[in-house]
Amino acid sequence: MKRNITLFFAVLAFSFVFGQNKFDNYLNSKKLAFSYKKIKDKGKEDYYQQYYWLVKAEELKTYPHLKNIKPIVLYHFTREIYPATATKKLGDEEKKLREDAELSLNQYFSKKDLQNPTLMDNLETYVDPNNSEYYTGVNPERIAELVPKELYTFTSFNKRTKDEKKYYLWVDDEDFKIVDVIPAKSDKKFYEALTNHLPKYQISPFTPSVRKGDKTNQRDADYYFITPYQEGEEILYKTKDFEEFTIVRFKRPAQDWVELERR
Repeated sequence: MKRNITLFFAVLAFSFVFGQNKFDNYLNSKKLAFSYKKIKDKGKEDYYQQYYWLVKAEELKTYPHLKNIKPIVLYHFTREIYPATATKKLGDEEKKLREDAELSLNQYFSKKDLQNPTLMDNLETYVDPNNSEYYTGVNPERIAELVPKELYTFTSFNKRTKDEKKYYLWVDDEDFKIVDVIPAKSDKKFYEALTNHLPKYQISPFTPSVRKGDKTNQRDADYYFITPYQEGEEILYKTKDFEEFTIVRFKRPAQDWVELERR
């Protein structure tokens, strides 16, 4: 019972962060598909969009190195990468494509013909009728758990431009947020301190090492300690909320660490 309540609040919190969908409480594509007969026409848009997200998330779950990551986390990755298409932006041609795709989808779902090879083609047309939004996908090989059950990193890959973008997903009290582990340039206090101690230091864009503070140390327990990829000079900094960061210590090549906090 406790687990179900926790999952409910996780989904509820997520819906406010990433935008609401009437079917957020479904986290399994098969269960969602079997509820088809209860869906009214005005709910089809959210219904098919949710089914698409779930299918994409379940595809990620088939990779062996992702088997221990909770399905709800993979679901958040897909929702971030595949945002719902704004129907107001669709032209007449795109609307017609979506209508035709919906006719086919209605047949597949009413008959529970979910293995039909053209179902996904029609679903792709429905959620992205102008064929321009969903060229970016989650790269399964670039998904990793940095802090168990709390911080994950994943990378998107654009099939058109070949560009990649790195994301960090933070689970905070069952609330899911996309954050950055590298301080924003607007964090002037952090960068003033960094320039003061290591004037030429540049934080590496590579995925850093992140660990949670020692639970037995009340002062550190709520912090995340971040060590950027090593490139000569080194630093360690911390954060509670991935918005404000504080340098804990730094090290110049061939020298000892300089502590900036009294331990």
